Amino acid sequence: MLVAPVPNDETTRLEALYALNLLNTAPEERFDSVTRLTAEVFNVPMAFVSLIDRDRQLLKSRVGIEVSETSRDLSLCSHTILYDDVLLIPDTLLDSRFADNPLVTGQPFLRFYAGHPLRAAGGEKIGTLCIADRVPRSFSAEQCSMLRRLGAIVERELKMTSLLDAQATLLTAQNELLRAQRRLKEELEAAALYVESLLPAPLEAPVRINWRFLPSDDLGGDCLGYNHLKGGRLAFYILDVCGHGVGAAMLSVMLLSILRSQSLEGVDFTDPAAVLVALNREFQMSLHGNRFFTMWYGVLDPVSGRLVYSSAGHPPALVIDPNATARRLTTKGIAVGCVASTTYENLECCLETGDILYLFSDGAYEVRGSDGHFISWEAFENLLTTKHQSPADSLDVIVSELGRIAGDSGFADDVSMMEIRRLE
Repeated sequence: MLVAPVPNDETTRLEALYALNLLNTAPEERFDSVTRLTAEVFNVPMAFVSLIDRDRQLLKSRVGIEVSETSRDLSLCSHTILYDDVLLIPDTLLDSRFADNPLVTGQPFLRFYAGHPLRAAGGEKIGTLCIADRVPRSFSAEQCSMLRRLGAIVERELKMTSLLDAQATLLTAQNELLRAQRRLKEELEAAALYVESLLPAPLEAPVRINWRFLPSDDLGGDCLGYNHLKGGRLAFYILDVCGHGVGAAMLSVMLLSILRSQSLEGVDFTDPAAVLVALNREFQMSLHGNRFFTMWYGVLDPVSGRLVYSSAGHPPALVIDPNATARRLTTKGIAVGCVASTTYENLECCLETGDILYLFSDGAYEVRGSDGHFISWEAFENLLTTKHQSPADSLDVIVSELGRIAGDSGFADDVSMMEIRRLE
C-alpha cells in the first residue's frame, strides 16, 4: 500500500480547512443532498464528501458507508488532493498503490473509485467529492465532467457560508430530482421547486426586476436570472433547454449556476455575444445528451439606459414604452449546442425612462385556447402591451390571463417571464 505524500502546501491547506469550522460537526443537509444526488446520478452504492485533516479523513457526508472517519494513511482521497482533476481508479486490485489497502481488501471493499478534489476559497484542496463501488467500473469523459460539476456545487457551499440555509433547501430539492422512477411525479414537483428556489429575488433598484415561473406538469428546461456586473451594470438572461423532465431541468440548473457564479474562464460577462460563444463551446449537444438550449442575454447600464444584447434561437424580447408601443429585440443566432462554429452578434438599443423590457420563454405564448389552437404572436404581444401598466401586479395579471386562455388543460410547457422596468 502506498501512503500519499504530504502536499507542498500542507500548512496553508490545513489552515483553510480549519477556517471552515466543519470538522467534528453534525451532518448537514446542504452536503447530504449533493451526496445523495451524486450516488443517484452515477448509480453507485457509495458516495461521500471527505475532509482531509492532519492525520485522518473525516466523512462530512456519506451514502452507503458506515464509518465517519478513517486514518489519513488509508485514505484514497489523500491521493486525490494531490491532483488538480478527477482521480479515477477503475479497479483498485489492479493498481499497486491500493491493491493491499485495508479499505480495499476489507470493509467497505472499495473496488472502483472516482474522486474530485474540493478547493477552499483560496484554492487549497481540503477534501474530495467521491463515488465508489464494490465492483470494477468504467467511467466516461462525460461522467468525469458531471462529477466535476457536482464537485463545484460542494465547493460553492464551502465558499458561500452566508447562504447556508438557502442552499440547504435548494440542494434538498435537487436531490428530489433523481428519485426512483416510481416517484417520477414527486421528482418533477421537487425539481420545479428547486429551479424556482434558484431564481433571484425581485429587485427594486437601480431598475425594477420581477419574474414569474410556472413549471408545466412535465417540467421543462426554463431558467432565468440576473447578475450585478462591474461598472454598475446589470446582466439578465433567460434560457430554455430542449425537452422536458429531469434531464432538461438538470442541464438548466447547471447553466444557471454557471451564469450566477460567472465561472466561464476568460469570458467577459458584460459581452453577451462572448457569453453565448463560450456556452456554445462548452455545451455542444453531442456531449450533453443531445440537448441544446435557446437563450437571450442582455447587459444594461441603468444610468444611461444603454442595453447590449444577443440571443441564441430564443424568442425576441419586447420593449414596451409608456405609450404602450412594443418593439422586438432579437438577433439571428441559432440555439446553443447545435453547431460548434456558431458565432453570435451584439446589438444595442436604449431603454428610456419608463420603458419595460419583457423576457419570456416560448411557453408563454405557445398556449392553446379552448378551440385547440395556439394563440397568435400578435395576441400575446397585445396582451403584454395592454396589461403592463401597474408595476405591482402586471405579471400576475398577464399570467392569470394566459391561464384563463389555457383553461383546464393547463400549460403544455414551462411559462417563464421576466419584467425589467427602467425607473423614473
